[in-house]
Amino acid sequence: MTDVIVKRFLAGAEAAGAATEVVYPAKMKIAPCIGCLRCWFETPGVCRHKDDMPALMAKLPTADLVVLASPVYVDGMNAQMKAMFDRMVAYTPPFFEQVGERTYHPKENPDEGGILVISTCGFPEREHFQVISLHFKRICENMRVPWLGELLFPAASLIASEPELVAPNLAATERAGREVVERGELSPETLAEVNREYVDDPIAVGKRINEVFHLVRKHHGIE
Repeated sequence: MTDVIVKRFLAGAEAAGAATEVVYPAKMKIAPCIGCLRCWFETPGVCRHKDDMPALMAKLPTADLVVLASPVYVDGMNAQMKAMFDRMVAYTPPFFEQVGERTYHPKENPDEGGILVISTCGFPEREHFQVISLHFKRICENMRVPWLGELLFPAASLIASEPELVAPNLAATERAGREVVERGELSPETLAEVNREYVDDPIAVGKRINEVFHLVRKHHGIE
């Protein structure tokens, strides 16, 4: 369902004239970081792994906007995206610098564009986004890249099973894509419309989702 939302956002961005590209870390060869730090002290900026990470990193400095999209997996982002972020250590100088009351690594690309987050969750309560939301915000802060907002969709299976409930949010998502291209930011009104609550009774919604799950399991002969 995350991909459905991403495509609606990109449809709006493309309608406003943006050139877009979707990159799927899960479809790329990105080996996990092993923490050897050779990329800091032996071969600065070059990881020991020979895979798709350099090609991915080459895209980032040219992007006016980066959309990070992930379903919630055990309260966090999916493993493939986490592996991507872990490998970014090779492109970060090891040195410390103090900025205000925080310690950071030096920022090498001062002209990077903003970051926007799209996330989905199977559970109906929005509190399940707390951890992944904080993690993305801290990544954005550590990279010192403007945070443009988050588009969050709980009970994401409703997009397929009860599309009328989520239709206004998806329409606002497409509008958000146009807006961020035209204005360079999202208005509070648009963010509020995207994140409009459509789960009025989590228990009732959970029961309806369970009914769908039982039907799918029966279709596969499990029940």
